Order: sequence, then structure tokens, then C-alpha cells
Amino acid sequence: MNYKTNKSKGYGIIIAAVAVTVAVMLCGLISGLVLAVRQRQENATFNDSSKQMAGYLLRDSAVELKSTMSALRLCNEVEPAETLNRTALVHAVRAETALECHSDDWADSRAKEQFLNDISTVLHDYTPEQTMQMSDMLYDYASKFCAWVTDGTEFEYNGELIPSNGGEHDENVTEDDINAAAEIVKSALSSDKADYVGDYGGHIEFNVERDGNTGYAVVCGKKIIEFAFVRDEAEDTDTESAKQIALQTASACGYDGLEVKWCEVTGKSVSVIMCRSYDGAMACDDSAIAVVYGGKTVAFTAGGCDNEHKNIPSPKKSEGEAHKALKSDTTDGKLVVRKMDGKERICYEYRYELDDGVHYVYVCAENGKQIEVK
Repeated sequence: MNYKTNKSKGYGIIIAAVAVTVAVMLCGLISGLVLAVRQRQENATFNDSSKQMAGYLLRDSAVELKSTMSALRLCNEVEPAETLNRTALVHAVRAETALECHSDDWADSRAKEQFLNDISTVLHDYTPEQTMQMSDMLYDYASKFCAWVTDGTEFEYNGELIPSNGGEHDENVTEDDINAAAEIVKSALSSDKADYVGDYGGHIEFNVERDGNTGYAVVCGKKIIEFAFVRDEAEDTDTESAKQIALQTASACGYDGLEVKWCEVTGKSVSVIMCRSYDGAMACDDSAIAVVYGGKTVAFTAGGCDNEHKNIPSPKKSEGEAHKALKSDTTDGKLVVRKMDGKERICYEYRYELDDGVHYVYVCAENGKQIEVK
């Protein structure tokens, strides 16, 4: 079955899994979530000048993304392609954040958001060899997106990037498959309806409704990998309650055994970051996120929390020993496992809230030296 045009979809809010992973690496996890942005808009903290600034950022990011994808077409070696992929990934994430801050029309923005999510997936997960093979298509869609940003040219995108390389389009999805996935959605989300939208690469998408609020949900296998609902005004949810609600949501969607890494409160929303733990080391690069608002989870993405981690080294340094590698003091570090340069690394993560935002320092738990600051 073909994936239907985005114009037929409801007022869903895109929070693709890989965008969350990228947000973890570049923006401290939360900046990629649409709902937090929406709430700040509703609270009128985004004034006209802020919206105008977002427009400038969107235009700049779109132009740079197009230029970088154009350069990728000239690559014939892994090293320059890998560098361009990393650069383009930053532009894609910046563009997505700017789009969320700038646009008030969820339906009109959906195709653009899906494109930015998908190109982030390609740039983050695919090999340089794969992106070089896809370079013409990547440039084509980046050009069309840039044209929409700069002069309003109509932009259409229906998930072509992901199935085009590595994603198997399932031509044998049956009505029974769709009905079973719909029941999973209704049961897990307590939704009043789940209307089939389309399928692509093993994913089945539905427009959903719960308590009169519209949204969307995506099922892969027997799990809900992401969903989001438009929200009504509601009372605050305390952090401890939000943690329990988020874990219950993850379990209902098919993800048992997650642990809460940390939370961030944005207005009335609590964003709960969850991941798997390996002998006490949290796989922080593969996190699931739930946005809890008014006592309910209004958005969820599974991220890469089902990714397997093997050959994780054992820590040889205590947190106290690792703490000595810090230039300035902060709270105790969390033991985490991260993949760096293709290898599993175990390290202590230290979080700093500075005047310009949140930063992280990672100290290797094997040798006690700093291995990354971001």
C-alpha cells in the first residue's frame, strides 16, 4: 500500500525518533520537541520579534542545507562525505527548530517537518556511501524546501527519502495488519478512533482522537513508536507524577524496562527522558521521550531505546576520580554508555546550566579523562 499524501493527515505533531536522538546530541534533548514550543507560543512568550528571528534562522538553515547537499553530489570518498553529513545534520536540526517556532499552521507544516525529520535520519544513521548514492535526491528535496522557505513555492513530501534507501516498502500489508495496529493504538492510548493514513517501510500511521483532541500515531510491529495529540488547557503535572505516567505510557506502547534519566519542566509540560540501563550505565544516546501535560502523555517517541548495546567496557574509575577531570564543580555525574567513533564507551555525564544554556561534560570511566564537551 502506498503512503498517502500528507494533505490527508490530521493536525498531528511530528516528533520523529531520530530527531530526538539528534536533539540529545545538539540541543540537550528538549529543543526538538514541538509541544514545548507550542506551549511557549500559547503563553505568548514568542512575540513578533522572536518569530521574525525564527524566520531568519529558518531561511539561513534552508540555504545552508541546500548548499551542503549540493556539495555532497561531488563527493567520491568517505571522509569528505562524512564531514558534509555532520554539517548538514546541524542545519537540518536548526531548520526544524526554527520551523516550529515560526509556523502557526500545523497542517501546512507537516510535510516540511516530516522532510526535516527524514533527512536527519538519513544524515545521522546512513553510511557516507549510502548518502553519496542518495545525493541527487537529497539535493533535490533540499532545493525544494529552500524554495518554499525563500519564495513560497509549494513543497510536497511523502516519505520518499527513507524508503529510497534501506527502508523496505511493504506491498503486502493486509487489512488484518491495519486492524491489528489500530487496536494497539486504541488500547494503548485510550483513543476514541484510529483512522488509517498509510504505511511505509513497516510503519503504519493513523490519525487518532482522544477526548476530542486530534493527533497521530505510528505503529511498527506491535509497538507504537511515536504519537502526539493537540492539547487543551490543563492544570500543572508535578514531576514525580509525570515520571510514573511516562513510564506507564512507554510500557503501554511496548517498551518495558526503561528508566527515567531526567526531566525538564517547560511551562505546564514535563518532558521525561527515559532509556535502558546496562549494569547501571544509562544508554543516553538512545532515549525515549514522553511529554506529560495535564496528567496525560500528549506526545511520545521511542527514539532508539530498543537498540542493543554490546561489548560495553566496565568502569575502572569511580565517579569521585572522574570528578577531578572537571574544570569547575557541579553535581555528581551519571554513569552512561555512549557510542563514539563506532565504539561503545562508558563515561560519567556532568550537566552544567550556564548563562547560555545547558552543556555536558563526559569523562571516560576507564581512564578518568574528558572525552567530550558539548
